[in-house]
Amino acid sequence: MDFRLLGEIEVRSAGRPLDVGTPRQQVVLAALVVDARKPIALEALVDRVWDHDPPASARPVLYAHLSRIRGLLRQAAAPGGGTTARIERRHAGYVLDVDPELVDLHRFRRLVEQGADRQRDDEARAAALAEALGLWRGEPLAGLSGEWAAQIRASCHRRRLDAVVWWAQAEFRLGRPTAVISAVPDLTAEYPLAEPLECVLIQALHAAGRGAEALDRYGVVRRRLAEELGADPGEELRSVYQTVLRGDPPPPGEAGAALRTVRPGPLRSRAAASPPAVAHRWADPVSVGGGASVGAPSGVGARTPARTTAPRPGSTGTPSSPEVPLGHLDAAAIDTSSSRQRVRTTRRRALLAVLVTVALPAAAGSVHVLRRDESNGPQAASVELARELFAAAEAFDQEGRARDARATVMDAVRLWDELVGLDPDRNGPPLAPAVLRALGRAGVDFSVLRPALLSWLGDPVHTPYPAISQVILLRGWRFTAPVLLDAVVWNYEHTPEVTSPRDVADVHTDVLKAAVLENTRTRHGTQVTEFDQLLRP
Repeated sequence: MDFRLLGEIEVRSAGRPLDVGTPRQQVVLAALVVDARKPIALEALVDRVWDHDPPASARPVLYAHLSRIRGLLRQAAAPGGGTTARIERRHAGYVLDVDPELVDLHRFRRLVEQGADRQRDDEARAAALAEALGLWRGEPLAGLSGEWAAQIRASCHRRRLDAVVWWAQAEFRLGRPTAVISAVPDLTAEYPLAEPLECVLIQALHAAGRGAEALDRYGVVRRRLAEELGADPGEELRSVYQTVLRGDPPPPGEAGAALRTVRPGPLRSRAAASPPAVAHRWADPVSVGGGASVGAPSGVGARTPARTTAPRPGSTGTPSSPEVPLGHLDAAAIDTSSSRQRVRTTRRRALLAVLVTVALPAAAGSVHVLRRDESNGPQAASVELARELFAAAEAFDQEGRARDARATVMDAVRLWDELVGLDPDRNGPPLAPAVLRALGRAGVDFSVLRPALLSWLGDPVHTPYPAISQVILLRGWRFTAPVLLDAVVWNYEHTPEVTSPRDVADVHTDVLKAAVLENTRTRHGTQVTEFDQLLRP
C-alpha cells in the first residue's frame, strides 16, 4: 500500500489505484495522511475540511467519511494479507497509523532534508534531491479546494524550488552543468518568475562555456519581469549577470541560496489548472528594489518599513508638511515644438536610465541618473527629473501613446520610490502633485482636502498612501469609474491580519484589489465581483 499526494490523491494497493471517494472525502484522507502518526483534533479536521465555516451537520458527515476511509484502508490491505494502515481514535484526536515511508509527501520531505544536509557529500546530496524531485507527479492535492489544501500546496512548491536550487548547486560543484541545463528550463516554464531558477540556469550556461546564451537568457528574464511585474531583477540575478558579463569563472560556493517565505498564500505552478501565483522574490507581484518573499534567494532583503499605525484621513495624527507649490510641467501646455522637444529629451533620459541600470548595475545599489549641471545638487536634480518624467508620461497619454506613457510612469515611480527612501521630508512633497495627477489619469479620486492628500502622498514613513499609490501606477491600472483613494486605503487597513504597508513590497495585491472592489460597491452600488471588470481595456 502507498499514498500519493504529489499530484491527484491516490491510494494504491498491489500496484493498482483504489477509489478514494468524493473531493470532500479526499480532503479528510489528505488531512490524516499529511500528519501521519500525529493526532489531529476533531475540531482541526472540521476546519481543514470546511475552512472554519462548517455546516451544522459537520460532525456526522465527518464520522461518515472516516468510516468509509477505514473501509478503503481495509480494502488496500487485503491483497497483502495484513493491515498496514489504520485510523485510531485517541484522547488527543484521530491518528492515521501508517509508515511515513509509504507516503510520497513524507518521502519527498525526508529526501529534501537529506539534500540540504551539508554533512553529506555532493554525490549523496544530488542523488537524494534528484530522487525527491522524481516523486513529483503534478499539482499537490490536485482538485482539492480550501484554505488548508492551498497552504499544503504552497509549502510543497516552496520545497520543490528549494530542492531544484540545491540540486543544481551540487551538480555545479561536481562539474556537471549540462545536467542543470537539461533539467531546469522545464521548471522555469512552470515558474516563470522564480529568479533562483534563472540564476542557476544562467550560471550553468556560463559554466558550460555558453556565455552568449547566458546573457541572452538574462535579457529575456529582465524583460519578463518588467512586463509582468513592473520590476527589475533582484540583487542575486544581477550579480550573476555581472559575473557572466565580465567573463569571470563561475563561483564555487552556494550561489542561488535557499528560498524563503515571508507570507502565507497559495503557490501554484503554471502547469496547474487554476491561475498561477508563481514563486518570485516579492511578497506581492509588484515591487521595486530587492524585496524578499516566496522564492527569494537568501541575502536579498527588502527595506525594513516602519510599522507605525497610519493616521486616518482627517485625524490629528496626520503628518504635516508645508503645502507645495505646483512647480512642475503643465501637460495641458505641452503643445509647442519646444515643449515637445523637451518631452522627447526627457524620454531619452528615461531610456538612458533603464539602459544604464541594466548594463552597469552598481554593486552597492541602484544606479542613479542625475543631471550634473543643477545648482542645487544631484538629489535636487533627481527630483526635477522625476517630475519631468511624470509630465512626459502625461503628455504621452494625451497623445494616445499608451505604451510610452506607461513605461515613463514606471520610470518615474521607481525614481520617486528611491528618492523618498533616501530623504522623504525633502523629496516627497515636491513630487506629490505630479503623483496626484498620475493617479487622476488612472481614475483614482479622493474626498479629503487636497493639502492633506499631498502631505500623505509625500510621506511614506507614516502613511501607506505612497506604497499603495505606487502599486496602482506600476500595475498600470486604469479604472472605468472613479475610485476613492482614501476609501481604498481605509478598506485595505481594516482587512483582518493585514499590516499597514510602508513599502511597495509590503502591499498584498489581492487585498488591494478587494479594497477597490469594496469601494466601488459602496460608492457606486456596482455588483461587480471580478476586479478586472473595473479596468479599462
